[in-house]
Amino acid sequence: MTITPVTPELDYFPIRILSELTGVNSVTLRAWERRYGLLKPFRTEKGHRLYCREDIGRVNKILYWVNQGVSVGKVKVLLDSNQEPSKMVINDAQWPDWQAMFIHAVTTLDQAKWEQLFQDASKQYPIQVLLQKGLLPALVTLGNQPDAVVSRLCLQSSLTELILSIKSSYRHTRFAQDQSLIFSADHSSLMARLLAWTLSEAEHSFKVLEGVRTAQDVIQVAQHFAPQQVILVAESITQGEAERWLNVFEQSGLPLMVIGSGFWLAGKSMTLGKHIELYSDLMDYFS
Repeated sequence: MTITPVTPELDYFPIRILSELTGVNSVTLRAWERRYGLLKPFRTEKGHRLYCREDIGRVNKILYWVNQGVSVGKVKVLLDSNQEPSKMVINDAQWPDWQAMFIHAVTTLDQAKWEQLFQDASKQYPIQVLLQKGLLPALVTLGNQPDAVVSRLCLQSSLTELILSIKSSYRHTRFAQDQSLIFSADHSSLMARLLAWTLSEAEHSFKVLEGVRTAQDVIQVAQHFAPQQVILVAESITQGEAERWLNVFEQSGLPLMVIGSGFWLAGKSMTLGKHIELYSDLMDYFS
């Protein structure tokens, strides 16, 4: 992605540039303005939004508070009181409440309800915040409920489609040569798509390939596309099988990040080069 610099001659700039400079997509920036009054852009005669340098700092402060767990609705009070960001972590009951409502909607097969909860949150919060504080913990809870198999499978299919539809609605995304190549093994399509979604918000180009079966497949495809980074998402591969894959990756020398508990456990008992990074799950990757 090419970042447009803010020069002294560029006193005001469009929402696209503010999005590039802060990493917050335009959909979220507009929601912060319309629903919460967090931003007050200058408007041209034709109604186009223009921002200034002070807006960059304001968005960064909003991001800080949101990342600390403050609900978007409470951020304006902090900004208006000129309270400076600190290292204090704020406990906000919003996300546990959101998780509870989301889980209830999923287990009762109320798709319209959980989709609305998800879409509203995706417009108000950066994707990574939504995943870390809302969706991923909810998915863990659902995964630990043996009687939620039907609802969990319905959710996985519908959520994957919903993410694709939301992602395709983003504007101003420019794709050159793919920076990231994301492989999805076994039953990891949803997690791979969630990871890709975070990249799309930052206008980071990527390609997702699903259904990879062997370590050799990963190496061959990666060598063909020559991306800047390669990520393998493999949730269900066992520790024993993961050891065999890692031996192949180690010999290839391919720089690689792998997300999956089996690989993470296998790596604990192996000596691997620095070109291989292992994460137990998506939460571990984001932390």
